[in-house]
Amino acid sequence: MEKDAKYYASLLPQRLSVKIEKDDNGLWARVNELSHCYTQAANATELIEMINDAVQTHFEIPESFKKDVGYYIPLSDEHVKVEEMFRKLIEIEQRVSAGFDVEETLNLSNSVLC
Repeated sequence: MEKDAKYYASLLPQRLSVKIEKDDNGLWARVNELSHCYTQAANATELIEMINDAVQTHFEIPESFKKDVGYYIPLSDEHVKVEEMFRKLIEIEQRVSAGFDVEETLNLSNSVLC
């Protein structure tokens, strides 16, 4: 079986949590979901690149596919809230479609940011 970018992308977790700390040499990070997956960098921008490289190395992504498999970026709190809202809407729709009555609490909001 010939492996392509889609295959390698399927190996990667959709989301990662990372512990980041500062030391005398800059920043270092540990990927919580992957054992022995650490990296370090001089600043936050470089650290994101290094985290991506460490994860791709952990999953043995060939150099020729690294640009095609995706790139981990930090998420804003608003992005996470919007994702939670959509997950809740999907859950409501599935329950109603399955024939269940659903009772939900709706909160008044001035805006929803995407």
